[in-house]
Amino acid sequence: MSSNPTPQAAPTAPGAPDTPDITDTPAATDTAEQLPRPLLAVAAVVAVESLVALIYSVWLVVEAFVGTPRERGQAIAVGITFLILAIPLPLVVRGLLRASMRARTPALMMQLLALWVAYFMVQAEFWIGAVPAVAAAVVGLVCLFTPASTAALTRHWRED
Repeated sequence: MSSNPTPQAAPTAPGAPDTPDITDTPAATDTAEQLPRPLLAVAAVVAVESLVALIYSVWLVVEAFVGTPRERGQAIAVGITFLILAIPLPLVVRGLLRASMRARTPALMMQLLALWVAYFMVQAEFWIGAVPAVAAAVVGLVCLFTPASTAALTRHWRED
């Protein structure tokens, strides 16, 4: 016979529901309440960057076929490259909102890519695109490396 008895259900009081209220358990609490604000900010920045990259890539590919670009092949290549990079980014946002450590590297790479693209915008004196790109990338990088975000992302690192 085992020394650990099997758990049995506790009797319910008359008039009480038969199922326990799972909202009172710590595991059922909303994960957004547990996430630090910098991590939520990174998720928002990556979501916006994802949307902008997706719209830009579709616009480039459509303009390459409908419009008259100077370099049609280059417009198609850049558009498809941005499309390939933008499609999985919603998964990165989901990972950040779940505080998964696996989402940290793609989020970091997105911020570095945004800085790289902003560099070429500055070279072309396209300030209306460069300033928001740099601002979003810097906010994303700073929020990604705050102690609260690092602690949240590495809390369960053996499980990831």
